[in-house]
Amino acid sequence: MKRFALLAIAVLLAAASIGLAQQSSQATLRTPAGDKPLPTIHQNLMTFFSATDVITALGGAVTPDANGFKVTLNNVVAAFGPDSRFAVVRDDLIEMPLPPVIVDGKPFVSAQFFAGFLSRAADMEVSWDGTARVLTVRPQQHNVTGVQVNVANVQGTTKVVITLTAPIDYSIVKDAQMYTIRFKTPIRAPYTDQAHEDPNVSHTTFAGNDLKIQLTAPDVVGDAYRLENPFRVVIDLRKAAAAPAQGMPALPPSRPIEAPGIHTIVIDPGHGGKDVGALGPAGTQEKDATLTLCRKLATSLAAKTGARVVLTREDDSVVSLDQRTAIANQYKADLFLSVHMNAAVVKGARGSETYFLSLEASDELAKKAAETENASSKTTPNASSSDLKLILWDLAQQTYLNESSKFATDVQEEMNAIAGIQNRGVKQAPFKVLVGATMPAALVEVAFISNPDEEAKLKDDAFLATVVDALTKAVVRYKTDYETRIGVIQPPAPARPNVAPPPASTTTATTTTK
Repeated sequence: MKRFALLAIAVLLAAASIGLAQQSSQATLRTPAGDKPLPTIHQNLMTFFSATDVITALGGAVTPDANGFKVTLNNVVAAFGPDSRFAVVRDDLIEMPLPPVIVDGKPFVSAQFFAGFLSRAADMEVSWDGTARVLTVRPQQHNVTGVQVNVANVQGTTKVVITLTAPIDYSIVKDAQMYTIRFKTPIRAPYTDQAHEDPNVSHTTFAGNDLKIQLTAPDVVGDAYRLENPFRVVIDLRKAAAAPAQGMPALPPSRPIEAPGIHTIVIDPGHGGKDVGALGPAGTQEKDATLTLCRKLATSLAAKTGARVVLTREDDSVVSLDQRTAIANQYKADLFLSVHMNAAVVKGARGSETYFLSLEASDELAKKAAETENASSKTTPNASSSDLKLILWDLAQQTYLNESSKFATDVQEEMNAIAGIQNRGVKQAPFKVLVGATMPAALVEVAFISNPDEEAKLKDDAFLATVVDALTKAVVRYKTDYETRIGVIQPPAPARPNVAPPPASTTTATTTTK
């Protein structure tokens, strides 16, 4: 309950208002006790259900509290706020496609909340039939595999991620304007039909053991592959490339990734646009220094790791702190590194330090560093909502805490090897740019741009090459170690011990001295 206690002390949340057009209607709640009318809201192509009506019908209660709302059923407690996609139950998170909608002080949530909460609180499962407008709650069928679908688009590529509760066999059939995934064993569908506001996917529909992915146009093509831990089927969709000019060879199709491991790395150049970051004595802006370094780093990593490398920004554009990790999540990145330049009022401060996420800073200097880097998110309309998100994501990052620590340590140790770099160590702090990363994540402060000597180094190509080499070695080192630990790379065979030759005979070794 330690994490829930943290949630309970979050700053007061203001009730969220509904900013987009919505439609109210009635559906049917079907439980083992019978049918009841169920108020719903349709907004952003999503149906939201009255949390109070569903939980009350099952014998529980929904009550407002200082942080949003508390849901209680069978002595199991969950909590959610009106501006976060995540609810907390015990020490776990429930992910929803969109934050709850508050109407006249009452919360409306997506079916995913009920699926996550009721499976823990009452061993029940939930399904929504949008055609019949029936939300069904029934005892879980433990011999059936649960399925969740997420659709996200970044820079023209749509990732359809199907997460299953257990590995099962499947086949994929491509028709003119549809992909069909046929599962070989029974599945528990989360809904019947779901519309998506996506340039490549219009609907996803479950029919029996089939998932149909309706495409927006016949020229949408994709690659399919699977990932483990948890078991996922992923389809990357994009518009087909134009036919190559006559005499030019066509590009080979991308190969599906079958094995787990580090396949996608997201590099985040800190700041950008009107958010210039720290300033050096000679006028160097942090946003420029990080972009220059990260462009070089991306090229190096692509060559040395073979992984896909994505930059959260490739020019002098504004990217919010939330968007940076959202990009990493939407690309299903396996590793996230945010690159910054440090600043201090203390004259002569120098060196490199690396952070991974924690709700509480490891020391006062780490706390100040996080506050400085977080300053660009002060435009958030409700500071308390940011506090809640931080607490919720601190829970989410527990899954990756050990890996983030290993990654940060590798980064710092390789930076320490650079001549003239002072080791400032590995620390933890509540950096909001790390909040939300669903993969191992670290933030490196490369050097003190406020120090004239280190500012000059950041303009030196030779020094930048040294830093790029160090960060590349760190990523390669972590990737090799991680993939060895999970069995993708076989560890080298132990070296055979050197056997010393037997000592020479004393009789043959005897010499005569005169």
